[in-house]
Amino acid sequence: MRRLLILALLLAPGLGTAETGVEPAMKLSVKPVLCITDSRTPSCDIAFLVVWESDLSGYYCLYNDFGESPLQCWNEERHGRLSDDRSVNESFTYWMTDDDVGSRLAVVAVEVLRMDTGDRRRKRRTRHVWDIN
Repeated sequence: MRRLLILALLLAPGLGTAETGVEPAMKLSVKPVLCITDSRTPSCDIAFLVVWESDLSGYYCLYNDFGESPLQCWNEERHGRLSDDRSVNESFTYWMTDDDVGSRLAVVAVEVLRMDTGDRRRKRRTRHVWDIN
């Protein structure tokens, strides 16, 4: 009976320290995640703070949509941070990868919100109390 219990524990998935091929759990946060533009300021000049943390130490790289090369890579680390000064006028994403550059372990989208180009009060027709139309 004891042998069966030990054998069941050894064969159970996720138990033990052997390589299982499962991706490490990755947390990625970016601040701020919203940029608001209008006709006076068509882009945002922002310093994005990117912070990541993983369950396992490893080789990780941070990318964004603006280039094919990584912004920064960390070797044998479980966490890291980067301040990325950037001028943006369209939405984009940051993502983390490990040795396999094709797999995205964590993704955060940064949204660009465009406000109405004109003030609505100026577009509204002025009316007087005695105006019938």
